[in-house]
Amino acid sequence: MTSRKDAGSLTRRVLGIDPGLTITGWGVVDGDGTNASAIGYGVIRTKSKAPRAERLGQIAEEVRALIREHQPAELAVEQQFVAVNVRSAMVIGEARAAAMIAAADCSVPVFEFAPTEIKQSVAGWGGAPKEQVQQMVVVQLGLTDLPGPLDISDALAIALARLAELRLEFAMARS
Repeated sequence: MTSRKDAGSLTRRVLGIDPGLTITGWGVVDGDGTNASAIGYGVIRTKSKAPRAERLGQIAEEVRALIREHQPAELAVEQQFVAVNVRSAMVIGEARAAAMIAAADCSVPVFEFAPTEIKQSVAGWGGAPKEQVQQMVVVQLGLTDLPGPLDISDALAIALARLAELRLEFAMARS
């Protein structure tokens, strides 16, 4: 759903994903990198007692359903990071892959962002704590309440990071 608002502005709908095996945050944002609005957000929860393959399948299917419902032009996801706990990093990577495969199944391009890049884009500092990122998401999207668990604000921040990158791409293309 890419549309031009006027000759100098490009609006894009982005589905942001904060991957996790138990809780995957998601947020759909429309914007042009300067102005943005939240279209929808929430979490995908899997049962911790279910087999891992079933949980990953659920994440993939629910991301496909979000894509069908919201028709994003792009999906933005946090890049894999190296964690102290290798097992946790592997599980997050698997959830991330499930979302990326769902996007590929729906022919939706995927853009990846490092955690520090997201924080820098949204809060102005790559080392910002999650709570500061959440507050900046509320401000940038004009929300009246904090959006649920941090997984949701992280997903919205990821979508906002893609829109900020899009604004830069658009400016570079015009020069």
